[in-house]
Amino acid sequence: MAHPDIRNLVVTDSPAAALYQPGRIGTLQLRNRFVQAPIFTQFASTFGEVDDKLIEYHRARARGGVGLIITENTSIDWEVGRTAGHPMRIDHDRFIGALSNLVDAVHGEGAKIAVQLHHTGRQNSQGNTERNEPPLAPTAGITSAFGTPPRAIEEHEIPGLVDKYVQGARRAVAAGFDAVELHGAHGYLLGQFLSPFTNKRTDRWGGSLENRARFALDVVRGIREQVGADFPILYRLSVMEPYEGGLSLEDGLAFCEMLEPYVDALDVSAGNYDTAMTLLPMVPPGSLVNYAKLVKKRVSIPVIGVGRLTWLFDEMAQAVSNGELDFVALGRSGLADPETVNKTRRGQPQSVRRCLAVNECISRWMFNGKGTQCVINPSLGQERRASDARRPASKQQRVLIVGGGPSGCEAAILAAERGHQVRLVEKSDRIGGQLHAWAAASPFRMEVKNMIRYYETEIERVGVDVQLNTDATDLDLSPWDTVLLATGTVAQDQGADVADLLANGDLPVADEITVFGETETAMFAALWLAEQGKKVSLVSSADGVGVDTNDMQRDHLTGLLQSLDVSIRTTGAAPDDGHVVMATARHASTVLEASVDDIRVHSIGTRSRGGRMYEATQSGFWAAAKIGELA
Repeated sequence: MAHPDIRNLVVTDSPAAALYQPGRIGTLQLRNRFVQAPIFTQFASTFGEVDDKLIEYHRARARGGVGLIITENTSIDWEVGRTAGHPMRIDHDRFIGALSNLVDAVHGEGAKIAVQLHHTGRQNSQGNTERNEPPLAPTAGITSAFGTPPRAIEEHEIPGLVDKYVQGARRAVAAGFDAVELHGAHGYLLGQFLSPFTNKRTDRWGGSLENRARFALDVVRGIREQVGADFPILYRLSVMEPYEGGLSLEDGLAFCEMLEPYVDALDVSAGNYDTAMTLLPMVPPGSLVNYAKLVKKRVSIPVIGVGRLTWLFDEMAQAVSNGELDFVALGRSGLADPETVNKTRRGQPQSVRRCLAVNECISRWMFNGKGTQCVINPSLGQERRASDARRPASKQQRVLIVGGGPSGCEAAILAAERGHQVRLVEKSDRIGGQLHAWAAASPFRMEVKNMIRYYETEIERVGVDVQLNTDATDLDLSPWDTVLLATGTVAQDQGADVADLLANGDLPVADEITVFGETETAMFAALWLAEQGKKVSLVSSADGVGVDTNDMQRDHLTGLLQSLDVSIRTTGAAPDDGHVVMATARHASTVLEASVDDIRVHSIGTRSRGGRMYEATQSGFWAAAKIGELA
């Protein structure tokens, strides 16, 4: 008897069942209401061509169950309008063949795919252009977060720019894409014409809303004429800009009404990269979806909402059922777990790796010109290699893993999945390691605790033998074929470990406390203590605080500390008196160090390679992939 395809099973009694019902965008029929939002991966070749890495990334997300994938920002103007790094490109017919390979891969997994047509406008740097030219913008000199003053677009150049979008759409049809999306959100060229902050023109392309909307409407009408009435066109827009002089919400909503006769769906966001925390929220889920609901009240075409909605499936299903929304987009959550839709559909939401929203993917990798990575998904960008790693081991072994933090958990889960007999020992009374310290303060508490539950669920599912309250120094390593030491890092200072203080909730008695350290952990400690009503000072010996985290996370935590009146001082020394909590950089654990031979006994995780959670999860997963394989 044939087994049913579990990807097509609907959990009909799930409160989120409405999200698994078919949907339609124009003539395009979709298998459900889930959309993989466009995420810039930098997985294309340095020339901007689709290659196997990019195809496998998309194939995994299509296999994961979404109805529609929207590609990353795909360049229509490689010379002056591409994103820094190496995005996909669609500015020449030579790219049609490779783009069609991508389309075929996604179609083979049952999903549809739209290509996002993109021009940076002013959100570019002169050094990122082919001839070291200034970037283009409606108005000269209004510099973006990227820091290079643009030159003004001459009126005679506008028809040529419109045609670049139109030709991109023509190539999309030729490559077999199911739809095109125009990237008019997040401060790029289409949005720059619309915004009064970036468009100070006095000709017919600036001034009134009708004039500021003219460029975008000409682009949309040109594409419609090119592709015909039946080919779906989506428009992604920031419906407002949250700063003085930016696009007002009322103008954004009115613009949606102008677009309605020409497009088949609106993909709604807010803000631009001058207000990056708006469009890449680290705040509680759903901060952007209300904008989509407001748009839906003004138009009759489908509307797509976004903004950490993987936490709100039940609420989003209700919104779809009520006609407040039509589709739910998964952005960073699709990076963290491409199987989110399938797992939830099967009634296994506890098995979803839910995005932590710490923005390492954006601020640590994308903003620095590197291929996008995820702190909790070691498979991202290595989908084919990871698939091979999950195959049964060539030789099954008895495996001992010492340490129940992220690295040890990743190693234990994969090793057991591959057929090894795995025991995980942990010195404390619970797994999770330093994640428990990270969960102490309110920011990310929900996300981090969910990650701990994920590890608990998966370890139980694959049958790992877990022994808690076990001192590693008493272990006999001789019965084990492979031993992985995932004991992480320890405090370098004398006295209480700040990680233990946070994890255990050991609140000091003193009313006034100084946290001394340059680390992200120091920021979390200061935040937690302030939340408990203590008067807190944060002192760093470095030029800044949180020097081991990304810029967006650092800024986010700094804002939270300031809101709680935590004083922050840099280039300082540890105070000689008062109650001081030490939170400086940590050292690698040396537990069982004498036993390490890199043949049978190995150090993994941050103990081995330093770093933080990304290094821990990567090391644990890939160490387990090697167990039992022939050299």
